[in-house]
Amino acid sequence: MQPDRERLHQEFERLRQNSARRTKERGFELAARWNRDETAIEYLYRQGQLICDERDLGTVLEAFDQLRLDRPEVSEGPVGLAVLHLPDTDADEVAAKLADVLGDERIVAPNHVLDAQVHMAMCPATEPVPSFGPIPVLGEPVGPGRPRVAVVDTGYFPEAGIDSGFSRFSAVKKYEVDDDVYVPGTDEIRPYGGHGTATTARLLAVSGAESIEVEVRDCLLGGAVDELAIVEDLEKVVRAGVNVVSVQAGLYARHGTTPKSFDMFYRRVLSKYPETVIVAAAGNHGTDVPFWPAAYSWVTAVGALTRGGDYRAPWSNFGYWVDAYTPGESTVIPYPNGRYDYIDDTSARFSNGHALWSGTSFAAPVVAGLIARRMIEREVSAPVARHIVLQEAAIGALPHAGPRLIV
Repeated sequence: MQPDRERLHQEFERLRQNSARRTKERGFELAARWNRDETAIEYLYRQGQLICDERDLGTVLEAFDQLRLDRPEVSEGPVGLAVLHLPDTDADEVAAKLADVLGDERIVAPNHVLDAQVHMAMCPATEPVPSFGPIPVLGEPVGPGRPRVAVVDTGYFPEAGIDSGFSRFSAVKKYEVDDDVYVPGTDEIRPYGGHGTATTARLLAVSGAESIEVEVRDCLLGGAVDELAIVEDLEKVVRAGVNVVSVQAGLYARHGTTPKSFDMFYRRVLSKYPETVIVAAAGNHGTDVPFWPAAYSWVTAVGALTRGGDYRAPWSNFGYWVDAYTPGESTVIPYPNGRYDYIDDTSARFSNGHALWSGTSFAAPVVAGLIARRMIEREVSAPVARHIVLQEAAIGALPHAGPRLIV
């Protein structure tokens, strides 16, 4: 087995275990669609579930009859979706059979799984390493704007906020606790532990804290979440009137398709809230293959530059669908104290409340923070602030990469 292939399988197994060990309500069996020689994962999905538009449910159930398959149990999902429960079956294989009968790949789909994309094997970004801060910040913006921002991630870990001494966490007015940081009864930090706290800090380092209100949602557990769960969280924050949403996770979908939950979320929810802006990480596979939700035209996709901002980070995704790039390499972030075990069986001890971590996960919230900052300074709506920020990025464009923001 080639080293890269072996590492990829190790990382997938770690993510699969993370997904399975959750609570009964939130745990699930993770599966992957591999390429022929199992050197790459085409997409991740949740076993035992398919999704379709509730208006297509009758047609889909008739397709089950034509295939002589037992009709599945059906439950109501978010944003007008029907969830088909198929225990003890491979959801992706059933979806392919249904597509043949229906003549359309888009009618019924697997429940794709998003991950936070911050490790070496699922992507070429780094795992966290100890650092000794301080966290670089811009000065507080001055202006009459008062934006509301949501960070959809792993939640917020107050202890890391305290240990890091990062005062701008005072802007976090509402949060769900990141309770997935440590292995129970130990100080062993789990993979992705503290991720939401770190990305929130990246946002606040740019936006300031005095004129902004931030909510941190606990959606990703162990670095992964199925698309139904994240769309449910997105619907809540958008309907609550949040101006800017920062999403640090994404997925690849079946060839030629887009993730159905996000399609429905836009049609049923976001299109009715034109004053809300969504920013998302472009992913860390070093490819131009569209990464969702970042690749949607209604999302601001953010890629990563090297630490100095002179080049695109080699692991950052790129392409026509990426709207801007900003440094995401070796960023200084708040981090839990304890022992972290790397996938190569080495370990490190964190004792200073800080780490260096790389990935587009740490670039996206910078752009979200800049949009919030322009809202404060100019007293404009989120879409107008987004337009201003992207104009600034175009002025600083980097040859062979694209629009660039250096803060």
